Amino acid sequence: MNILLGLLPFLVFAIAARLFGTSGALCAAALTALILCARDWTGPRRHCGLLELVSLIVFGGLAVYAGLTRPAWPVMGVRLAVDAVLLLVMLASLLIGRPFTLGYARPEGDPAAWLTPRFIRGHYVVSGVWTAAVAAIVAADALVLVWPNALMVGVAVIVTALLAASRFTRRYAASLRT
Repeated sequence: MNILLGLLPFLVFAIAARLFGTSGALCAAALTALILCARDWTGPRRHCGLLELVSLIVFGGLAVYAGLTRPAWPVMGVRLAVDAVLLLVMLASLLIGRPFTLGYARPEGDPAAWLTPRFIRGHYVVSGVWTAAVAAIVAADALVLVWPNALMVGVAVIVTALLAASRFTRRYAASLRT
């Protein structure tokens, strides 16, 4: 699963915001999402993953809006907003019965296995873990927005949440293959 790659526009935004400000970071994140979507559309999957598509829509829309209106947005406010949108999309995918990780199933895998209860349950579990990680990130963003002195705590929560979800995904996927 390339879930971390799907989250790359969010990382690009976080890094670029320090270098280029909010508007420049929105453009950099939108360009990253566009590149990822183009890679997916022209690759073996022939469709853009949910995370990449949401990133393209959110960052692209906000970049266009920022370019037209020049708002004075705080970086943490924008991070909180885009992370909250991502969290809502992830939650919605679980609630409608289509865990977002299903779109990241390997195209070379056996399509017959994709309908088994074990496969679907595995995607609910992995999607739930990533949704919980993004919920922790949203909480960290909110903490830093309200209390800027907690920046290092926020960064630690974000890094820990992403590493834990990534490690869990690898181990859980390996246990399903046995």
